Amino acid sequence: MSNLILLSVVLITLALILYSTGTWLSWRARKLMPATIVIFWCALAADTLATKLMGARVESIRWDLHTISGYGALALMGLLTLFGTLALLQRRDAWLTRFPRLALPIWIVWVGSYITGVVLGVQRVAGGG
Repeated sequence: MSNLILLSVVLITLALILYSTGTWLSWRARKLMPATIVIFWCALAADTLATKLMGARVESIRWDLHTISGYGALALMGLLTLFGTLALLQRRDAWLTRFPRLALPIWIVWVGSYITGVVLGVQRVAGGG
């Protein structure tokens, strides 16, 4: 496994940990808190960098389930993070309390994409893809 792929795997796993932490903290608090949006921004940065590094490894993008769900989940997390930031900056309590209900299904989509990436990665390492 190349250093580039290893770094990508570490970053995407860090994103998983951070997105999970942010999602469940907001769910437990029943609203988005200022410290939690920092976690989402860090997760988004790790996710974006990991995606860029993985993309740099291939000559052309193969549009399969993982690629489509991955880019879709990244875009959704980006929109969610922007929504949360806007809600905090404008002090919109209704948006802040709605955030956890939006975050959970988006997180589920993101985790699904993570799992498809793990399955494809294991298949490639094992020589099956």
